[in-house]
Amino acid sequence: MALLEPLRVCVEELNESVSDLALPSLQSILSRITKACSDILCEKENFGQVATEVDQLLSQLISSTQKVSNPLLIETSAAVSDGAVEQNLSLAAKQNRRMSIAIVDDEKVSGMALAELVSEFNFNVEYFESIGELKKKQPKRQFDLVLLDILMPEVSTAQVFEFAAELTHLGTKVISHSGLFNFEMRLAAVRAGVVDFIVKPTSILGVIEKINRVLNLQKARDYRIVFIDDHKLMGEFYQTLLEDAQCEVYFMDSVEQMFSCLDDIYPDLFLLDMNMPGVSGLDAAKMIRQQKQFDFTPIVFLTGDEQLETKLAALQGGAEDVISKSTPPALVIDLLLTRLKRSLGVREFVSKDSLTGLLNHGQIMEAAMNSFRLAHRQKSNASIAMLDLDHFKSVNDTYGHAAGDKVLSGLGQLLSRSLRTTDYIGRYGGEEFMIVLVGASPEESVEKLNAIKDAFAAIDFEFKDTVFRATFSIGLADLAENDSLPHAINQADQALYASKVGGRNKISIFKE
Repeated sequence: MALLEPLRVCVEELNESVSDLALPSLQSILSRITKACSDILCEKENFGQVATEVDQLLSQLISSTQKVSNPLLIETSAAVSDGAVEQNLSLAAKQNRRMSIAIVDDEKVSGMALAELVSEFNFNVEYFESIGELKKKQPKRQFDLVLLDILMPEVSTAQVFEFAAELTHLGTKVISHSGLFNFEMRLAAVRAGVVDFIVKPTSILGVIEKINRVLNLQKARDYRIVFIDDHKLMGEFYQTLLEDAQCEVYFMDSVEQMFSCLDDIYPDLFLLDMNMPGVSGLDAAKMIRQQKQFDFTPIVFLTGDEQLETKLAALQGGAEDVISKSTPPALVIDLLLTRLKRSLGVREFVSKDSLTGLLNHGQIMEAAMNSFRLAHRQKSNASIAMLDLDHFKSVNDTYGHAAGDKVLSGLGQLLSRSLRTTDYIGRYGGEEFMIVLVGASPEESVEKLNAIKDAFAAIDFEFKDTVFRATFSIGLADLAENDSLPHAINQADQALYASKVGGRNKISIFKE
């Protein structure tokens, strides 16, 4: 009997904590336990009978936590967001492994050459001379994408598209790769579920561009969210749901705590409670909007205050959205993921160099400065590399600026596919690029950069009837050991000059 009152108080507090969440099954059990304890304490019910009921309810709570999907945390309306969460999980999985591609082409020489070139862009690639060969391998190996020739001996185009439909049904993306391109062929491809069409002959850069788009490889890392709520249980609840959706969540229970470590996080979205003691969520939003680096970072309020005046104040204070805490949790996650995807698309549009797809000058300089500060605060490794294309003026003069643009675009795609998602790559200006390698010393970075250098030197660029190749040189400096970013850039430039003088197509590390 002595333990009943503490149990009643604990369960009652828990029930109040989840009252803003749309979890009726959980709330029902908690309410029944609270009532049963109260009835016993007031001697309204028989102790033995009610104690048995309380024991059963507690057992139900415990057993639900041991299941993969806790039934007490699932809403009937949660299905509306399952697709979005699954899509985000799938995309995150893609980012953590090399995508596998099959190339089916009866022209063995060109097919194997294409497979070798595509593999240079950090894909696992296998070549098959016929559909039959691929079918033998398919039960043992599921490919993410198949580049499928349409015109092959011993099979009709109808049979080829039938096979394409089978692949699509298995969840494999298919790109048609053929020298024949007409309306009937394109229509048949669409009806078979083919997602894109490449006309032979084509450049490797065009192929890689289509592969990246079809496999949806734009998202480079997990979404990063800062969540502020003075109610710890609420914060931990949503943190768990968002992490299950492959988001990186930083939960804090005060605005002061957030601003003390904001320079180390650089979030993609702020999720704020409206009413908090001391500094309110609205005050926090206004302070965030005063910082230029967060101009394009969405602010979303998650609040139990559903008054129209509150929503208007939030929007006027710089927020993009206001979500009620009574909204089913799964729908909240869906709304946040949609908001993140849209905002990052806008941010990418304004921050990327249109030709290379890399960060523009302003953004790569900001990323380098942030990495410089972080390396000094955490006393961690970081390197900066200055990359310059060799004899690029000669490429433009000989083949034209259109050919030069192909080289720049190809280098941008190769760097994006080959470096880590934690590294930063940007176009510094003209034919010069900057790379920031986080957590790596210059000596540790050389091996990876050499592999990229050799892969780039093997790419054939086409201009009319001419094929040419290009190379680049790199200078590396230690970002963490320098006392300023300009000084580190200057050292990397000196090392780059040493690579040029040393014969080009080289990588040099700055030495005092």
